[in-house]
Amino acid sequence: MTIEAPDSGTIADVQRRLERQLEERLAVLQELEPFALPSVDPVAYQSAASHRAAIEQISAALNRIAGGTYGQCTRCGRQIAPARLEVLPHAAACIECQSHADAA
Repeated sequence: MTIEAPDSGTIADVQRRLERQLEERLAVLQELEPFALPSVDPVAYQSAASHRAAIEQISAALNRIAGGTYGQCTRCGRQIAPARLEVLPHAAACIECQSHADAA
């Protein structure tokens, strides 16, 4: 089975979507941070940690777009299935590599 790389129009759409997600997450994180201490509000603390992780993943995806490697698995180098990228546009690994990483 051959998986095609996303075309430039699709990548531009994905980039806009990722930039919007990044802005939204940064705004939420800014609101959470004053309360995001385990001793003050443990839920806000966990939520802020989750947003920081997503921000890192989204930023890395934007860097892959800028570097021309978006859609390639960072582990094996094969193309990530378009359906996976549609659901998780910041995915860095193909399903097979992600499954191996999750199992480890």
